[in-house]
Amino acid sequence: MPLFLVHAALMAAGFLLVFSALIVAMTQRRKRWWLRIHKAIGLTGGSLLLLGAITAVAAVASTPEGHHLRTPHTWLGVLTISVAIIAPLLGLLQFKIPHKAGTIRVVHRFFGRLLNIIAPIAILLGLRVAEII
Repeated sequence: MPLFLVHAALMAAGFLLVFSALIVAMTQRRKRWWLRIHKAIGLTGGSLLLLGAITAVAAVASTPEGHHLRTPHTWLGVLTISVAIIAPLLGLLQFKIPHKAGTIRVVHRFFGRLLNIIAPIAILLGLRVAEII
């Protein structure tokens, strides 16, 4: 399977899991299990996004041109991956620094929402670069 397809599959699966983590956090907080599920699918989704980014770098490096960061998709992809790393770190950090938990939680929620806005835009731009849409 070409690296492009692996990249696309990892990014799509990662986004679906991250979006699912958002939905769980927004709708299931009254359930006892919500946080455990939110963390598990959020971390898995973020990991898939990171693996997708690594695959993209490998795919570009394997081409004769090998030029990175030349389209809006790639720049937004870098931002998306950065946010996908920061959001779960903040989520976990709020439990390690309890006296700052409220502030960290607000920033974690902001980054989570930002991730769920920019990731599908990056995906659509990627589909445009691939001339699928």
